[in-house]
Amino acid sequence: MAALFSYGLVLAISIIIGLIFTIIGVFVGHIILFDSIFLAAISGIICNQIWSVHPALCLVIAIALFGLLFWLQNTKVGFWIIGVLLSAFWAFVFGFFAHIFAGEDMIWFYVVMGLGFIVMMGLHLKARNT
Repeated sequence: MAALFSYGLVLAISIIIGLIFTIIGVFVGHIILFDSIFLAAISGIICNQIWSVHPALCLVIAIALFGLLFWLQNTKVGFWIIGVLLSAFWAFVFGFFAHIFAGEDMIWFYVVMGLGFIVMMGLHLKARNT
């Protein structure tokens, strides 16, 4: 019985690790797709939790927003507007985590935020060119 539990535990951990690496791979390799999915999911959750809209309508809103964002990011003007804004958002997130982990040191915040913006713009440009 213990062996069965151990195999099940190893399988569960393997699935979780696989999902984490899949998310990281999509984030790094297909940032435009990841941004669209991320913003659509957040909008669906906010739609339901804050505005108390029916979950089915929130799903439709999230799918429509995903389609709109993905289409916009594949246009020239939309790519630059959304790409720069989302690069700045992700850079802020990275800087915020650096700020927390570095003992609230603002220099780390600005350095990580600046480097994060450069890396994220590079990922957006790489995803656009493929």
